[in-house]
This record gives sequence, structure tokens and C-alpha cells, in this order.
Amino acid sequence: MTDYKIKKNRFLVKVYFLDGTIEEGDLYLSLNAAHHDGPETVSDVLSEDGQFIPINFREEGIMLINKANIMLLSFPLFPERIEEFVSSGEKEVLVRLVNKTQRDGKFIFQLPDHQTRVKDFLNRAALFVELRNDREIWLINKNHILSVTEK
Repeated sequence: MTDYKIKKNRFLVKVYFLDGTIEEGDLYLSLNAAHHDGPETVSDVLSEDGQFIPINFREEGIMLINKANIMLLSFPLFPERIEEFVSSGEKEVLVRLVNKTQRDGKFIFQLPDHQTRVKDFLNRAALFVELRNDREIWLINKNHILSVTEK
């Protein structure tokens, strides 16, 4: 029997857990995304239907992590890796999380013209929302957002 393997790229992320621990690990991203052109993104992995995702941590090795226990993931902003799309808007916000931490940044979204409010963006179906600043991208689990204030 021959083993079939799908080639994937390792992508380093910082994972912030509900219990306050922060760990670095690699996600495995496919070279071709299932629902759009180009490679799979971290957002694609977090948006999959399954409750668990594999992360290869430095000390523990590969573990299946329950997405409900992830408060947020972060990784550096690499301008050359940003997907090109026409955004319908961007909003500067302050996000407060249930653990009393907060993050400043921008929500960048592609929504119909009549739905460009922060509320519309947050009420989309995706579990994780992307917040950016000049250096970093945070993918924040909406279940752990206490409040969002538009700047």
C-alpha cells in the first residue's frame, strides 16, 4: 500500500488560550485553498467546520486543540502575503476581551454597501474575526469578545 500525503506549509502562530497561557506553534496550511484561489490561510483553518485543529507546538508536539479554548491567534503582518481583494470598508476599533486585555486595530471587510457597520461585520457567521495593525494580525474568537468600540 502506498501512502498518499498532501504537501503543506508550516506557518508559525502565537496561540492565546482562555487559561492565560500563550504558546507558539505551527499550523499546517495547504498549498491550495478549498474555497478560494491561492494557498490556504490561517482564517481558512479556523473557519473549518470541525471543533478541533492540529497545532504543532515546540515543546509538546502535535496536539488537537479545541477552537473554543482559543481566545486569539496572532502572527506578523507580511504585506506580500496579504490577499488582494477589494474591501468595502475598514473601521478602526478597540476590542476588549473577557480576560480584560484589549487590542487596537482595524477590521477590514468586504460586505455589501448597505452593511458596512462594525455590527454587520461582527454578526457574520465566522467564529474568528481578523483585526490588523501595522505589524500584526490577530484572529479573535468572537465568543471571547466583551465589547468593541469604534474609534
